[in-house]
Amino acid sequence: MNRNACKGSITVFLSLACILFLSLICAVTESARVQGAKAQSANITGMGTFSLLSEFEKGLLEKYEIFSLDGASAGSFQIQTVNSRFEEFVTQNANPKDGLLKSLAFDPWNLEVQKTEITGYALLTDNKGETFYQQAVSYMKANIGVIALEELLTLANSTDEIEEKQEAYETSQSSSDGQLSELEEEKQEKLEALESEALEAGEDTTASTETETNPLTEIAKLRSKSTLEIVTWDKTVSAKNVTLSSQPSKSTLRKGTLEIETEHSGLVSNVLFREYLVRYFPNFVSGEAGASLDYQLEYILGGKATDQKNLKYVVNRLLLIREGMNYAYCTQDAAMNSQAGTLAAALTGFLGIPALTTATKHAILLAWAYGESLVDVRILLDGGKVPLAKDNSSWSLTLDNLSNITEILQSGGSGKSDGLSYTDYLRILLNMGSLANQKMRALDLIQAAMRAEDGMGSFQVQNCIVAVAAKATYQCGQVFFGLPKVVMGISGTDLIFTQTASMAY
Repeated sequence: MNRNACKGSITVFLSLACILFLSLICAVTESARVQGAKAQSANITGMGTFSLLSEFEKGLLEKYEIFSLDGASAGSFQIQTVNSRFEEFVTQNANPKDGLLKSLAFDPWNLEVQKTEITGYALLTDNKGETFYQQAVSYMKANIGVIALEELLTLANSTDEIEEKQEAYETSQSSSDGQLSELEEEKQEKLEALESEALEAGEDTTASTETETNPLTEIAKLRSKSTLEIVTWDKTVSAKNVTLSSQPSKSTLRKGTLEIETEHSGLVSNVLFREYLVRYFPNFVSGEAGASLDYQLEYILGGKATDQKNLKYVVNRLLLIREGMNYAYCTQDAAMNSQAGTLAAALTGFLGIPALTTATKHAILLAWAYGESLVDVRILLDGGKVPLAKDNSSWSLTLDNLSNITEILQSGGSGKSDGLSYTDYLRILLNMGSLANQKMRALDLIQAAMRAEDGMGSFQVQNCIVAVAAKATYQCGQVFFGLPKVVMGISGTDLIFTQTASMAY
């Protein structure tokens, strides 16, 4: 067949068919591209939140292992400034060909950012420092060994016993004071009667009433003094102070608008958080200087305005712990009970008041426990160690030396190496204290430490963002839709859609 004789009608048909086929392919391709653009815009929005939170405060991370984005601008919280940074990151990722040779670059997504908005944020101080707590616990879980955690849990589990013995000591002390007070009148009547009889017989009235040195007299003198002065008589106590009313823990704080899921809770998490406090905040024995206060763990426990008052609070709490534990040992030790009974009989037996002798014995055991407790606290402040529960080998004070307690306290006790250290006892006190107070007081100290850094004088923990939720609106321009619009008569406009993303440290 002569090829030149063939008609061209079939070629025109194929041409028309090809145009329709290409139009269909373009329409399908455009649909797929739009779906890809939506996925890409979702990725871009997520990358925007990630990039935004990557601008965390480096100093806070280096000092305290805490991530946060400072949301302040010119000293005040500005969420608009944060949104501007988010918009900048999103725009840069949505238009990768900007700054390049645009004529040689091809962007299949053809996205343009129309609007961005930070729809929610969480702050480091939200829910009384709960977000701070969550980060601290997460860090500790990743950086503490199993054996160390078991030891910490053992200390935490001892608090019930300690509190029980404290209560028993306080009850016994109150009961003893009451009994001695009730018997005081009868005692005075007996003493006056004996004195009268001695005078009538021409005898020395002091011979029968002062047969033994009474250690209760020396202990009574010590109880009237400040415990802090007794146990730190040769030490220099920091005079640093803060204004409590300006601290985050005492202020009305800004609240975030985003709820953060609580991941960590319970005994283990609480113990880990308190260990975080021990590791990152100095105390009296560590000797480190702080930005606002030196005795920072003591401040977390006491919440007072001065180092001296915080140390006094802790010392009194330590004394009470030791009194409870020491008194429990005194009452169970037969030899100590026997010695106390003998001395009580020597001091009051001549009066013929059995109830007074019994009450005096009880008072001597309480005084003995108190004296031993003062020695214990003195040892702890000297950097020594004291067992939580004592035995005969770890007991320091004899009944004969109770009257010389002042001289013994002045000798100190840094050489003691068995038992728990001052820091260990602070761990116990933390476990016995209010977790909510500890979170916020730690944030007080963090704020002060950050403000001491160069250029950080206006830093506020209430401006620290730890999570954001954002949305971005995109315009998706057409790429493969020109041919379908002409050939297939399909009308089409640029698509507008919104993507959301959220991220937390």
